[in-house]
Amino acid sequence: MFSRWSIGHRGWVALALLLLTLGLSATVVRIVKKYQTPGLTDGIHEGLVDFHNGVFFPSLALVNGDSPYGSRYAAEYPVSRQIPFFSPAIVALHVPLTFLPLRVAEVVYFVVMVLLVLAISAQSLLAAGLEKRLDWLLMIAAGIVFSRAGHVTLFNGYFTFELVLATIVAVRFADSRPFLAAIALVIVSAKPTFILPLGFLMLARGNIKPLVLGAVMSIVAAALPLAWLAHHEGDGDLGKGLVDIRQQIADAQEVHHNEPNELPALSWTRVDIFAIYAKWTNQDPGDTTHLIVMLGIVVFPMAVLHIRRRQGVDDGVAGLTGAIIMTAMIVSLYRQSYDVLLLAPPLVGIVGRNLAFWRSLGAGTRIVLAMMMIFPAYNYLSTQMVLGKADFLEGMIKTVTSLNAIVMVILLIWLCILACKDNRSLKIPR
Repeated sequence: MFSRWSIGHRGWVALALLLLTLGLSATVVRIVKKYQTPGLTDGIHEGLVDFHNGVFFPSLALVNGDSPYGSRYAAEYPVSRQIPFFSPAIVALHVPLTFLPLRVAEVVYFVVMVLLVLAISAQSLLAAGLEKRLDWLLMIAAGIVFSRAGHVTLFNGYFTFELVLATIVAVRFADSRPFLAAIALVIVSAKPTFILPLGFLMLARGNIKPLVLGAVMSIVAAALPLAWLAHHEGDGDLGKGLVDIRQQIADAQEVHHNEPNELPALSWTRVDIFAIYAKWTNQDPGDTTHLIVMLGIVVFPMAVLHIRRRQGVDDGVAGLTGAIIMTAMIVSLYRQSYDVLLLAPPLVGIVGRNLAFWRSLGAGTRIVLAMMMIFPAYNYLSTQMVLGKADFLEGMIKTVTSLNAIVMVILLIWLCILACKDNRSLKIPR
């Protein structure tokens, strides 16, 4: 991936390497100090907690033929609870890690996460049509590591970077390399809350082929490990096993929704707009309501993307098109603060000014748009560490934890208005 890259400015390379090393080192130190011994989570020691609960032990259970969605798994494995409805495909993807001792797997996975940060940075740089320069690449990577979104992902060990990179690849190569985009969509399908809004938005964009290929491949990728689990859960009776797993998933979702940081009224991490509405009205809407609201929210961005497609206007994942898709995904359905890394490509596009649309905007407009994209990723006020120590009034807490979503909604509306005013045919960098 890094062949034929120039070094760029050596001073900037040195500074970027220093910042990246400091950020990664500080994260490693915090992981060691706050390491979560596999088992029940105490809310304090959360170093690699999501790696244990959402990556390693669910995959180990799959290898053993135990359903990671069931209460028996939660009781017999050193985890806090069963996993919510992640696709069995993502569980199977992490199976190779289970052949390593846990400590070795933790180190390997952390290295993989760092490589994924570099890959996200590279894809963002290339999508923005900028030169292949290591100084720029490392600066973007350092920016991700120091962001709240990047740090918490590295610290907790969640598979956010995998989802973000796959989403970027799916949007970037949907037209030029549909098979590659379809493979990326298989990874995105790990979380229904990711694939549903992305699927609708790509449909409006006219990306039919990768969507169809991705759907078929996702079904196959999920069906194989699911059949394996069903065979074991049903003691050889596949039908009985599937029925049992279906009930386990429903129960797991109930457990998941009862987690304090998942409830909209209590969460300080949610950045989707409906969660903010629920916070201020003290409601606890169900999954069906979330889906209906999602459809209502993405209708306008879908209409904008459809019109742009018919006009032949599409500047890719780092342009206005990508900014609309990524922001709509963040706003529309059940999104956590770490998911704002989806905005990395359009942010690099704005800063790089190599794409025609961003270059056409005034400096002030670009600066404000960039600051809005950056804000949720660096809003450290809306963290448990700050909120737990500061003497905030209840209303102030709600305000602070609502700002991310409010900024994202305003950004989405603004981007769609800008798109309605733009009718130029734009070339996508390859």
